[in-house]
Amino acid sequence: MGVQSTNNGEELVPLNDLFFLNVSTMSWEYPTQTDDAPTHRYAHLSSFVKDRLIVMGGQDINNEYLSDIHIYDFKKRNWCKSLSTQQFQYGAYRSAAIAVTPVQLTPPFSPTMDLLSEPYQDIHSFQETEIILHTYSNFSTNDVFRQLHSWKLNMKNELVEMHDQSDNLILGNTLPPPLRFPTAFICGQQFILAGPHLSSAGQQYQIWAFDMTSYIWTKIEAGHALSQGSWLKGLLCENSNRFMVFGHPDRSMANDYKDRVQCYEHLACVNIEIFGIYKPPRPSYSAFGQGLGLSLLKDPALSDLKLITTDGQHILVNSAILAQRWPAIRQLLEPILSPEPTIISSESNLLDTDKRELSFPDTYVVLLAFLQFIYTDHLVTAQQHQPHILARLLFLADLFDIPRLKELAIHALHQMLNIQTASMIYESAILSNAISLQIRALRVLLNAKKIIQRQKKMENDNRPTNSSPTINTRADPNPSRFLQKYEQNQQGFLPSARSLPRANTHSLNSSSHHNRTPSIKSGIPESPPATPGKSMKLPNFRMRQASNSDNESPMSSNTSSPKLTPSTSTTKQNTIPVKSHSSFWRNNTQPKHSQLESKPSKSEGTARLGTFNFLHSYNN
Repeated sequence: MGVQSTNNGEELVPLNDLFFLNVSTMSWEYPTQTDDAPTHRYAHLSSFVKDRLIVMGGQDINNEYLSDIHIYDFKKRNWCKSLSTQQFQYGAYRSAAIAVTPVQLTPPFSPTMDLLSEPYQDIHSFQETEIILHTYSNFSTNDVFRQLHSWKLNMKNELVEMHDQSDNLILGNTLPPPLRFPTAFICGQQFILAGPHLSSAGQQYQIWAFDMTSYIWTKIEAGHALSQGSWLKGLLCENSNRFMVFGHPDRSMANDYKDRVQCYEHLACVNIEIFGIYKPPRPSYSAFGQGLGLSLLKDPALSDLKLITTDGQHILVNSAILAQRWPAIRQLLEPILSPEPTIISSESNLLDTDKRELSFPDTYVVLLAFLQFIYTDHLVTAQQHQPHILARLLFLADLFDIPRLKELAIHALHQMLNIQTASMIYESAILSNAISLQIRALRVLLNAKKIIQRQKKMENDNRPTNSSPTINTRADPNPSRFLQKYEQNQQGFLPSARSLPRANTHSLNSSSHHNRTPSIKSGIPESPPATPGKSMKLPNFRMRQASNSDNESPMSSNTSSPKLTPSTSTTKQNTIPVKSHSSFWRNNTQPKHSQLESKPSKSEGTARLGTFNFLHSYNN
């Protein structure tokens, strides 16, 4: 929009001017307008890609939407033939557009690279022969309506096809709210949408990411910094994986939006890599070139240096290739690379010039993966994509300052980050100064902890409660799962074993068994009521404890069964022969016509299988 002087004063008018700013000389350029220039408009969308400026949509002086696409070729300095947006209407108030060239994702590995048995075909070579224009629109009505269109253009600036992906926007459970004056960006396979959200409940600048492959929305939580003040403009810094937002923390977003005021006094920077959104590394060579590198590594005739690993093995390499891709040792290899003799420091103990040997500070498998990168400038083999190998490669990349290897290793670790690998990746990121990867791995660990705690809480809530008296325990207040399972399998056993009253016992110093007197009415042993504050006495359980007092308990103390605490402690007079674990399971029944008076000591409280023996004897 511009201002034009008329007889009635100054008024706003739409324009179609095009100006260039030379950032080197900080001077403006005014190209000549031609007849094929776009019509006058305002509130249109624009994007720049591959020396091309794309302008689409907008409104004219009568506030009517324009349905056309115009492309300006910077190399030819002219406007191309206009294209139609069909029936779709785009405006800056509710829409955003971003034009990109298709991105070739880094593959996890190429299996044929390991075997080198098949001829190489350059089928994976990548040529940027097309442009994809993504347009997003949201309509703030009673039911929010969203659109996502992908326009494919060839290098002749002709429309190839239009793909409507609007149905994929609503597949997930979380959806972005309607944003005002949204902006769009592409980072890898993530479509980033940002803009202010104003509602009666509050106002906040929000950042969302839409995965173009899984069709899942992810909200990038920027904290409380963007929830206060006026933040209306955002920009993606793709090389550093940062999203920058301009505004002022003390101004009102509602008032600035109403007055169309943009503030650039303050800058907020959001690290989007910790959410798994980053620019993936691009392959520097084709698959054919990478295959030649691996072939060269396997040919000992072209090697003039031996690398010795810490486990005593070695690999023959070419010193020229090693010095080219490993700058840290370039000076160390000068005696081999230079035709003239060079004096090197006698303090160096890594290189033996006479034997042409170089010590490598890691094992053979790590050296092999490292050399595969040196010869291909990429991570292309399955050997390199093992988690522990990637962790070592990341450490070596940071130790010897190899940015390309560090970028590739971080990308591969991002791809395999899950609950199982989060701990290892977190430790590797700390040692290698990969802060964004470290934070993301920590987030995975914290989320896993919350999931485990939620599952335990659900198990405790679903566990049936028992109102009968319980045995006093030392460590685990929950009943033994082993006893619960055993009780459920017993037929005709109604009361819980943990709620049984203690049986009457009589003193018999010479007997190691006790006799139970059945009840006349219910068949349950009669006993006086339990004394408050004291644990229930199980005679047969004490007998089993006494038999194992000087030996290891039949069940480990690491099990989930509760530890029974005896009420008192006495010294056993007569020792009962100890049975082994296997003999206990072969013969777990005992006579029922003897009684026992002796009481176990506190050290005998860890024996637990006596309770199981008590229940079995009772049902028999």
